[in-house]
Amino acid sequence: MSRGSRALTVLYVAVALWLSFCTVRTWGAVPAWSSLAMAAAALAPVVGVVRETVIADERHAVAVLREREGRRAAWRDAALARAEVEAAAFSRAEVEAACCERWWTSCATEHDPCCAHRTAWGSTA
Repeated sequence: MSRGSRALTVLYVAVALWLSFCTVRTWGAVPAWSSLAMAAAALAPVVGVVRETVIADERHAVAVLREREGRRAAWRDAALARAEVEAAAFSRAEVEAACCERWWTSCATEHDPCCAHRTAWGSTA
């Protein structure tokens, strides 16, 4: 519960107690409808206290859900990063294989100069 909610709750309780006290003190001295109206008014701040409590619970629930979603997002980002690293490694392997495959299918006329599998021109192998 925030400070503002606590302050409102204290104010609601104080008003409810004051109206209850006034209702008891004036019970026989004023008309009955007046005392009953004051008793009903003393119950109204209770609605405010309940409202502030519900709002505090909802704020807490939203904070918990945001924290959980943040953890899920961090886990998801880490999984995506791992997948990207694996995809990059797989792509490099595919590109390297394509270079050598191109060399075999072109009767050894095309080969990438920076390929690790390239053999020297003067090789007798």
